[in-house]
Amino acid sequence: MFKYPIAVTIDTNIFDAAKYDLSEGSTLRLLKNYVDKGLIKVVLSNIVVRESKKHIAKQVKKVCSIARKLRTEVLQESTEHLVNYIGLNRLLEISKDKDTLVKKSEELFDDFTHEINAEILGTDLINLERIIDDYFEINPPFEEGEKKRKEFPDAFIADQIKKRFGETEDVVIVSNDEGFKKACCQTKNHIFFNSLGELFDSLNKEDAAYTETMNQIKELQFRISAAVLEYIKLNENIDVRGLSYDKDGIVSGFDYDEFYLNNISDITFRVHSVDEISKDTSKVTLLCNANISVDCYYEDYENAPWDSETKDYLFVENIQMREEHCAYFGCRIDLERATKSFKILPFTIILGGDSRKDRYEIKGNSVDNYEQEIHDMDREYLGFIPLGSYESYLEDALPDSELSSEILERFETVNELHRKFEDFCNIYDLLLDELNNSNSQKTIKSIYENLSDISDIPHIVNVDNIKDSEVEEIKKWLNDKYEKASEISEEDSLTDTLNYGESVVIKGIDGSELIFTIDEIKICPIEGNEEFININLTNNQGDKIGGYVKLLVGYLDFDEDGGVSDGANDEIEYEFDEIIKELDCFIIEQNQLAEKEAKIVEIIESALNS
Repeated sequence: MFKYPIAVTIDTNIFDAAKYDLSEGSTLRLLKNYVDKGLIKVVLSNIVVRESKKHIAKQVKKVCSIARKLRTEVLQESTEHLVNYIGLNRLLEISKDKDTLVKKSEELFDDFTHEINAEILGTDLINLERIIDDYFEINPPFEEGEKKRKEFPDAFIADQIKKRFGETEDVVIVSNDEGFKKACCQTKNHIFFNSLGELFDSLNKEDAAYTETMNQIKELQFRISAAVLEYIKLNENIDVRGLSYDKDGIVSGFDYDEFYLNNISDITFRVHSVDEISKDTSKVTLLCNANISVDCYYEDYENAPWDSETKDYLFVENIQMREEHCAYFGCRIDLERATKSFKILPFTIILGGDSRKDRYEIKGNSVDNYEQEIHDMDREYLGFIPLGSYESYLEDALPDSELSSEILERFETVNELHRKFEDFCNIYDLLLDELNNSNSQKTIKSIYENLSDISDIPHIVNVDNIKDSEVEEIKKWLNDKYEKASEISEEDSLTDTLNYGESVVIKGIDGSELIFTIDEIKICPIEGNEEFININLTNNQGDKIGGYVKLLVGYLDFDEDGGVSDGANDEIEYEFDEIIKELDCFIIEQNQLAEKEAKIVEIIESALNS
């Protein structure tokens, strides 16, 4: 159990790892929330502050350098006029005052330290004599070799912490530097964490909602995995590092110009940390694992001839490489505990040498094509779909599937709801005509006697003596009703066919929207493998209810005697139960609103006919 507020000091490498991201929802911004709640008191070494400002300044200078290089490359390919005309002028923007930008970045960090009300430890807490003794005696953080002098800042910071907190006052030290941890000494009042996420998770374990959060994550694991996969497919939030460097600085690999997601599968995850728990929501960081296939492209200047006259390379070939990765990456979700819904926050996946399992060139006219044709003929003879025909197989099967039948039935129900409002428009229009007559008092009185509890109709003081101003208010109300009903009735009917790669917007009569999506068919069929295509239903809050189309690629294995030893038929499975439940709830809500409107129309129609 912690005694609050608990003192927390943070090493520079933690700020570096967060890239000084102070945006809403970032790890550093979450730290401020804990400070505001009175759970954490931040204590920083003045050395950490100065190092951090130096590092953030270096980051800004690097960004400026990248921006300048980008401008040069853009103008090598095009003209400033064309770039500006097509609306990409931001690519040409560079700062001519780098020092001003650096100053702004340092001010940003200073503002943050003020916002978290950080206590800054000064150099007066450093015992220089003792640190010099440690240097010559090679005590932590000093080590043998030329690196020793680089450990002086760690030694200064560790000494500040020792002086400030002594041997009795608890302090949390957040650092992933083992040498720095040793310098701080393993005493009972020093509590170490490798990251802010680990610290937040430890604090949240004392909250009653922690167990509920973990249980809901477990319950929603399929939906979360499907949503993460969908997010990656939609956003292509992937950065491929094709170059590798060995210990001698020798470069190998390829400097890619472009890369595109080819396939992603087998997403799993575990909870890394529960970062924040509020009254209704939990922010959770997940550590995910997935098999990712990426198509990457680079221009092969190395094998292109150089033209000395034009001073340019000729016949530069664009090479396509495919990289296969077993990737580990983190992402954060916002979990609404009451509704068991969640939202995925933006993240990026870095693919490099540590995750790469294979890399090979994709050739347009591969010699394997002929062999593939022979293999597909063999598959057809055995009654299987050719490997190159599964896209058509999936498309042909969709119209007659249970998925299409069930979803389109709900679409037609929504269409019928919209059509009802065409009749409602006619009744409202008739009443508007009636109110323009001098003898409308009886009609209005009849309506008001029956609408008192179920309508937002304007108030009338005395139905036996209705004022002209009150009639005008009723007309205004009625006109609004007419316009809204007209808008609903004129909505385009929902489709009567489903297709891969298409989204359908389902509009409610209350202005709400659902978006039903079946992903494009992006599969790489391998005999015996399962391929998944995601189905999603997204609500107004951005929450997604997931399902899938699963394709089992048929195969036969034969034993030495030519007998069948193993196999499976081609099969398509549709999973969409949760989507149907959500659609049915939506339809029930819209039906209730339509019935209420129908009751109002019924009363108006009765009054008009009396």
